[in-house]
Amino acid sequence: MNNSTQPAALTSIAIRGTAWRYSAFFVGKLMVFISTVILARLLTKDDFGVVGYAVTAIAFLDIVSDFGVGEALIYYPEGKKTYTTAFWISLTIGILLFGLTWVAAPLLATYFRDARVTDVTRALAFTFPIRAFSSTHDSILRKELDFGRTVIPDLLKSLTKGLLSIALALFGFGAWSLIWGQIGGTLALSIAFWIIMPWKPSFTFDLKIARSLLRYGLTFIGTDFLAVLLSNLDYLLIGRYLGAVALGVYTLAYRLPDLLIMKFARTISGVIFPIYSQTRDVPGKMARGLFLATRYVALVVIPLGLGLALVARPFTLTFFTAKWEEAIPVLQGIAIYAMFLAFAHNTNSTYKAEGRLKMLTGLGITRLLVLIPALWWAVTSANSIVAVGWVQAAVAFLSATLMLVVAARLVNLPLSDLLAALRPAILSGAIMSVGVLLALNMVQTIPPWLQLTVTVSVGGTIYIAALWLFQRDVVLFMSKKLRTAMGRT
Repeated sequence: MNNSTQPAALTSIAIRGTAWRYSAFFVGKLMVFISTVILARLLTKDDFGVVGYAVTAIAFLDIVSDFGVGEALIYYPEGKKTYTTAFWISLTIGILLFGLTWVAAPLLATYFRDARVTDVTRALAFTFPIRAFSSTHDSILRKELDFGRTVIPDLLKSLTKGLLSIALALFGFGAWSLIWGQIGGTLALSIAFWIIMPWKPSFTFDLKIARSLLRYGLTFIGTDFLAVLLSNLDYLLIGRYLGAVALGVYTLAYRLPDLLIMKFARTISGVIFPIYSQTRDVPGKMARGLFLATRYVALVVIPLGLGLALVARPFTLTFFTAKWEEAIPVLQGIAIYAMFLAFAHNTNSTYKAEGRLKMLTGLGITRLLVLIPALWWAVTSANSIVAVGWVQAAVAFLSATLMLVVAARLVNLPLSDLLAALRPAILSGAIMSVGVLLALNMVQTIPPWLQLTVTVSVGGTIYIAALWLFQRDVVLFMSKKLRTAMGRT
């Protein structure tokens, strides 16, 4: 893509790429949601907690799963030697991480005060070398902005993970059904990438290229480590001080906001970064990109976050049963937290494309310095996962505000334009919330599933109507862009 075509194509590529990836995400995660509903009925809170221990531990090693080589591939010019060198680096790191995890697993068990952590962590460590086999294929497709072909691996991963986990749970495998489901899903993902992406590595390795890839990629690790620490600090503290059952409840409450909201934000970030990398030298394009990305993210995550918080009770009772009732107030807090965090994720690509990783790291450290004492109070003084959820929401609001303002200044986007990008979703979301609250008040005596049906219908109708009534130009603009983007070949 040359500079002459970049300005006109940016929005269309972003929408089309996000549509492809989110279509796969939606279909795949629908399977994840269905499997979660079934597993919540088959497994215990303790089972979810044990898996939460292992997933938390793996997350920290996952940030160095390829030393940022995938991002470096997107950034640097393409080349056969570059791709092959990146593949062997990623595979080597994956194998080394497997060995490191195997050795460190007993130490993690000691930290969490639960001997079961050792075996489940060692089992999940197999995902490192398995995923490394296809990480280069994924990066090549994203570099080429070929988001359409990335949907199949994601779908197969979700489908395999869900079906395998359910089957094993039915046969009484308990927490291990979730572990083996994760491993099976990762294997399906890697196999699918090799099938849809014809590229194959050769047995060559260029030391000079390797140094360049690692030099650039390693700059991401500090930022990524901060991101993982910020995302898993709650799990670390809950798991150690409140135990497996509390962690299991928190894990289940966390799943739906993560599924609907945070993964949407990550999907957009995965699309926008390679686009920004190719357009960062076009005057005014970064500012325009941030404006549009913020507007589109807001139009999706604000109604999702507010709506999910409002219907948390009928939703939980309908799908997860009364066994998980204590997850309701946690789900409400995490829904608001996810809504604010989505805006922070939205700005990450701006900082990365502008090469301001130190600034991004500094903002992450600022959030961490606020979050550590707040979460410590929630788990040691309040002794409450509900307090954890709402502490997360409060800190995410402060962090998102700061990151949006700094990013806007970085790309010379006036704050008035930034507020204009947010205004349609905020106004319509507020009106929707009032309508949902009134509807909830009127349907308290009917069954939870019917409460959920009524309130979701009312909320969705009011939100769309409010957008059309007060922000019709936004709706028409989005419709035009969607038709243009999806109509391009």
